[in-house]
Amino acid sequence: MTKYIILAILLIPFVNLAQNNLEWEDGYQLTVDDYLAKAPNTGTMQTVSGSFYVAYEMGGINLLTNRNLNSYVSCYFQKDASYIDDGDETSTKRLLRYQQLIFNLYELQARKLRQKFFEERTRLLTKGAGSLYNEVAAEHARLVSEIEGGTNHGYSSDETTEWLEWTDQELKKLADYCKECKPQKKKRKNN
Repeated sequence: MTKYIILAILLIPFVNLAQNNLEWEDGYQLTVDDYLAKAPNTGTMQTVSGSFYVAYEMGGINLLTNRNLNSYVSCYFQKDASYIDDGDETSTKRLLRYQQLIFNLYELQARKLRQKFFEERTRLLTKGAGSLYNEVAAEHARLVSEIEGGTNHGYSSDETTEWLEWTDQELKKLADYCKECKPQKKKRKNN
């Protein structure tokens, strides 16, 4: 009985962590209720801050025995580290659309990382996941910077719409690299 109590106490932080992370899901749209952190702004302009990240688990027997590593790469929104100020309905919708765009960009980063893990298997095994991750992360940072500037951090609704459409198309191109998907092996060319 004591073992079970100790085990339950040890698992509580992991359950709490899982409840605070929202994994990217096709069709899900962020809502005000997803933002759990207290907003620090008391000014006249509504602000929002979302905490997004891509994580991967790599190594051990899975790396050697599984060709498809899609399920080991995840894209998350961290609820308890994200906030949105109270504001009018129009501004709130605009900011949520922009935050969804950023979340979609992180899923795009996750899919590109899954693609690299699948297509560059030799490099993954010899140099490790870190070098592949760093390449994808650098490309992602450049893209986010371009989008932040182009949309004026979501204040340009037309630009945000264009980038949302672009991101949707890019996610569709990488559909084989969704977390639950199984990419198709490339056929070898016969000489």
